[in-house]
Amino acid sequence: MKLIPLDVIFPVGECDAARCSALTDALEAKAGAERLVLIADGMEMGGLLAVWREIVQVHCCAEASRYDAVIEHCAQALRLLLAIDDRRSINYLALVAGVLHSLAFAHYKLGNNKRAEKELVKSQKILDRLAKRDNLRFAATLVQALAASTDIFRSKLKLMNLLAHYQVAADLYQDKVASGVSTAVVSLVDALKKQGDLHLQMCNYRDAVKFYTKALRYAKKVNPTIDLQQLQISVNMAKALLNIINRHAAGHRLLESLEPIAVKLGADAELAEIKSLQSAPDGVDFITMLKKLF
Repeated sequence: MKLIPLDVIFPVGECDAARCSALTDALEAKAGAERLVLIADGMEMGGLLAVWREIVQVHCCAEASRYDAVIEHCAQALRLLLAIDDRRSINYLALVAGVLHSLAFAHYKLGNNKRAEKELVKSQKILDRLAKRDNLRFAATLVQALAASTDIFRSKLKLMNLLAHYQVAADLYQDKVASGVSTAVVSLVDALKKQGDLHLQMCNYRDAVKFYTKALRYAKKVNPTIDLQQLQISVNMAKALLNIINRHAAGHRLLESLEPIAVKLGADAELAEIKSLQSAPDGVDFITMLKKLF
């Protein structure tokens, strides 16, 4: 999956041709993301151009694989779009499509296929409308967006196949445990954890909590005292809880209880993740923002 080309999202050169011309010599010595930033900084940013600058930053961050930063710039672009009154122009709609496609790109790269799929569908609908108004400018981009759906579908299908595999494995190990094969408990815990991880990746947060809870219940039969694996399962459960609207508080309480355990176990990576989750700001409500746009 690729980002939509900048000149399709917004033909900024047409809007400020004189300024672009004045930058030509400087731009010849630049390349890639650095060149894009220079173009954006060389113009007076207001209205649609301010949105375009955020999308320029999206491309810069994507080039550096900073996908969380891509999402932050998309959020800012949407805030700027909400402040614009004329929402029927081709350039306005192209910018909206570009932001949505960029969000889908970032979520796809972060493994959040469920979010990516929803955002990509919205972007495709806008691009379809735009292609009818200006086929030359948007037709190829619409085809690109439709092709991106295939990438997401393949990734989603791969996750579903993995989930089915671990479901079969968990059922097998659970039967062995029920038959008194105590050594099967360790394998059962691993299979349940893998199912929880996959549900977390697919944004099925309540299902993730269900499988993590079950994994912890069996893990305690092997080791009543929390160990590194139980800590990792618990941290992932907290991640899932933080993404369930009415379970945020439970997620934060769980993280607070896990922090001293991580210190005691010397689990530096898990401790860093716990602190990162505790300090992370609340997610951007993209759904509400998008509803206001249309």
